[in-house]
Amino acid sequence: MIDDIMTVVWKEMKEFWQSGGSVRARLLSFSYLPIVLIFGIFLPIFQADLWMEAPLAGIFAMILPFVVAAGAVPDSFAGERERHTLETLLATRLSDRDIFLGKVLSIVINLVGLAWACALLSLITLNIRQGLGRLFIYSASTLAMIVVGAVLVSVFATTIGVFISLKSASVRAAGQVYLLVILVLFVGGPLLLRALQDQAKVVVVWALSTGKVAVIGIAGAFILLAIDVALLALGIARFQRARLILD
Repeated sequence: MIDDIMTVVWKEMKEFWQSGGSVRARLLSFSYLPIVLIFGIFLPIFQADLWMEAPLAGIFAMILPFVVAAGAVPDSFAGERERHTLETLLATRLSDRDIFLGKVLSIVINLVGLAWACALLSLITLNIRQGLGRLFIYSASTLAMIVVGAVLVSVFATTIGVFISLKSASVRAAGQVYLLVILVLFVGGPLLLRALQDQAKVVVVWALSTGKVAVIGIAGAFILLAIDVALLALGIARFQRARLILD
């Protein structure tokens, strides 16, 4: 199982880095590098005090996967369908589960790698900017957001995108639907919080005012982990090559 999943991951990563004129290559050239420069160097230099006091590095590490996935996940299956290579992939001995998980894992690796690269570069930039003296390290909560939060969010964003790509006839259509779904999530989230009952709001305010932020973060991480596992299980159950071939 692991070997077959890594076979798919290796195929996807190889295509990502070597396909000269593909959507992924353009994404790498025109999106990845500016993102690294902006969040790794530019913002930490001009907002150094804010980056050192607030968990901006962790927040951006959890937001970037949503943004970058918009250019990566639509190509996962819709791109294969457009290039007429989906049938070849489905004709291999690889199981449906291995193909699905391999596709998801390859994108997650790219998203997490980008988030971690931005966070690491921002940390180096902040230490260089403040000059000689004590070594600056992000707080434990910020590091948890970068290390754990980025992974959980990447799995969430990728799985949703792969679901959409499976049902889309083109990369463009998949990208449009994905952006719409993400917009609904970002707009609907705050509205949902505002719609909470007064007792729930009191609990949240009490937790924040009494320094229970870590408890909220851990609870949120477990909730997101459960959602990720559920989405992956649903994806494995719904991904059937016979249905895709007929479509």
